[in-house]
Amino acid sequence: MKAKIAAWAMTGLLVANPLWAAEQTVTFDIPGMYCASCPFIVEAAMGAVQGVVSVTADSSTRTAVVVYDDEITTLDAIETASAEAGYDAFPVE
Repeated sequence: MKAKIAAWAMTGLLVANPLWAAEQTVTFDIPGMYCASCPFIVEAAMGAVQGVVSVTADSSTRTAVVVYDDEITTLDAIETASAEAGYDAFPVE
């Protein structure tokens, strides 16, 4: 009985958190982000891209950390959204 419960629990974990998930994390350098309101603009622009899960921008380091699904969007799409908001973004390697 315990073996069956363990098997069902493992199956539930695989379904809830698939091994093939395409979530990626990337840090962008955003040299034009100087003021306290800049991160809000960058977060809104990048976060509006379909497939972006989260964005955390920081004006003191002039970076943004983006979590996105690479099966839905691309780095180019995220960069373009930021640039259209007035902030060029470059992935940090």
